[in-house]
Amino acid sequence: MHARTDNPNGNGARGGARGQTSVDFVVGMSVFLLTVVFVVAFLPGVFEPFTANGEGDVLAADRTATLLAEQLLADPSSPSVFDSACTAEFFDAAGDGAGGAAGCQFTTDAADLDAALGVGPAVAVNVTVEENGTVQSVSPGGTPVSLDAGPTPPESESVVVSRRVVLLGGEQRDLYVRVW
Repeated sequence: MHARTDNPNGNGARGGARGQTSVDFVVGMSVFLLTVVFVVAFLPGVFEPFTANGEGDVLAADRTATLLAEQLLADPSSPSVFDSACTAEFFDAAGDGAGGAAGCQFTTDAADLDAALGVGPAVAVNVTVEENGTVQSVSPGGTPVSLDAGPTPPESESVVVSRRVVLLGGEQRDLYVRVW
């Protein structure tokens, strides 16, 4: 007479009628964990279009730096080579546009920086021309003009910076556009 076992195969192993092996368990847990990781990783992206972020500031800073370095302060045929007279006229903030400087590519100067750069009122912009962290000045008409415009960037907010290397008076300088 044969002893009755729980295993239909008759090998006497316990739990063989459950139909789950350790491989089934590992595959099931792997699928479950991958699903949880996917949800945790990508669920925040669903709500991202409804939250404010600085992505628009990055674009505004880059486009503004390009506009200044390649069109407004330089001759479009020689980008990044600033004309000293036009640069001084732009940064003097007298509100007279290009004033008496001939060949300048702008009609509005730093007196109305938002209009000169084409940014909206919701965007704050600071523009400086620096060398080794020091704001530079030019004096084509004898009076020195500091090459900075716009409000000082805040310490407590995120500020996006775009930098271009330019030639001013034959010397290399850094153009910084800060947007917040």
